[in-house]
Amino acid sequence: MYSRQPAWGYFDHPPFVALMIRLGYSLFSNELGVRLVPVVFSTLTIALLEKLIQPRELKSFFMLVASVGILHFVGFMALPDSPLLFFLAAYLLLYKSFATAPDMRKAFFLGCVAAMMCLSKYHGIIIIGLTVLSNPKWLVNRYFWFAALVGLILLAPHILWQVEADFPSIRYHLFERSREPYHFSYTLEYVLTQLFVLGPLTGILFFIAAAREKAKDIFERALRFLFWGGYLFFFLMSFKGRVEGHWTLYTVLPGLYFAYRFWTKGERRKRVLSYVFWVSISLIVAARLLIVVDFKDGAPSVLADLTKPFHNREDMLAIKRVAGDLPVAFMNSYQKASLYTFYSGSEGFSLNNVFGRKNQFDIWNAEDTYRGRTIMLIPNYDIKGFERIPGVSEELQYTFIENFQSFSSIRIDVSGFRQMVEAGDTLHLTLRLTAPANRHLDLSANPDLPVYLYYEFFEGEQVIKKVKVRPISNELLDKPLSIDVVLPGELPAHLSLAFSLKAGWLPLTMNSRRYVVL
Repeated sequence: MYSRQPAWGYFDHPPFVALMIRLGYSLFSNELGVRLVPVVFSTLTIALLEKLIQPRELKSFFMLVASVGILHFVGFMALPDSPLLFFLAAYLLLYKSFATAPDMRKAFFLGCVAAMMCLSKYHGIIIIGLTVLSNPKWLVNRYFWFAALVGLILLAPHILWQVEADFPSIRYHLFERSREPYHFSYTLEYVLTQLFVLGPLTGILFFIAAAREKAKDIFERALRFLFWGGYLFFFLMSFKGRVEGHWTLYTVLPGLYFAYRFWTKGERRKRVLSYVFWVSISLIVAARLLIVVDFKDGAPSVLADLTKPFHNREDMLAIKRVAGDLPVAFMNSYQKASLYTFYSGSEGFSLNNVFGRKNQFDIWNAEDTYRGRTIMLIPNYDIKGFERIPGVSEELQYTFIENFQSFSSIRIDVSGFRQMVEAGDTLHLTLRLTAPANRHLDLSANPDLPVYLYYEFFEGEQVIKKVKVRPISNELLDKPLSIDVVLPGELPAHLSLAFSLKAGWLPLTMNSRRYVVL
């Protein structure tokens, strides 16, 4: 979906992943085209890694690389990690030469590759930061600043896109991604999974090698900072919210560097490496064969859950048979909306509400595209009286809506809010509902979907209370509106307040930011 609408940025990713898919899809208009460039990048990454390590024992080197399970899957899936690893490998190769004898030419190419890392995935910022921390003297080096200038120039279009779009990626990754109260399980899960996420067994070898091998120069010191600093950074992030296991994936390259050097010294270590290789490659090949199989009804649920993400065509075509040529709205699911568009060739979009989160479809103003049209809606919760779609692998309900209306693009700003409150307090607030200047919205367009103003309280991500305030008409837009908000009788530790609009029976839309209550 990103590749079909090229831009300098997207809701949660920089733009390179879209360009990568667009290039492959222009050659093959199917799954092969989507995944073609990642396969090329993964191959080139291994070639650059070999050039970086310069292994004398190629057999041991490729046994080690083939043992890293996650590389097999990143190698053919269209993810931002694929170009990130490729440009990281190029970055390390350039930095190794730059650290020895910096000059303008090396600085120029280093700045270019550093920018490409950041345009692939925001982890590039962490990589650059840890590189500087490994040798702070770069901060007084003119070649370093020239490289930084080159990188900044190349990143300027993406930065400007963020400014114009009101920094959606920054707000999502730093503030909106995890609002749940902290649980010790977040940190424990992170620590335990990191031993195996690069494996299944090879990750343990990486940690042993990185702990035992010492840095011999500025370059290897940077590799140690990238490896241990990356794990430390996301360890600290686990105290903010859940950390996905693959976020530390980039550490695989410095990990492979130290692992090769450590585990090829002496016959005993080579035997350990050989044992790990045969166990790992057996599990990896089994997994790769397993995802080829489309497990039908009656298969063990674990197998079905593991392989379902690779088998979506039949479900999407079953939805198409019911929807016909009508656009299909999927509640809070950009994944299903994208899969439906890809496999059916028809229009699909994500209709988001307070029980989910915003995504790229909000930036595309999808609801404006379909407002006033007849659509098919697939909710993500059971609704009594809705029919079920036959022929899908999970139970999906649907309904048709004529003259569809939704108003998440109306922004609600609040004045008079105070954070320090007591249970049961009443807040006297002034709201202003602002419609986008370039769009005509008619709140009374569908009498069957009257629009009401609500406020709701969240504990973490859970809505614990919602209150209907009053009906909203066109006349109330862009004017101050006074309301009273009554706080709950008991205030949980992680309480926030938000304001929403509700069109008929449709769920509350996200119209204001969250206001934290202390």
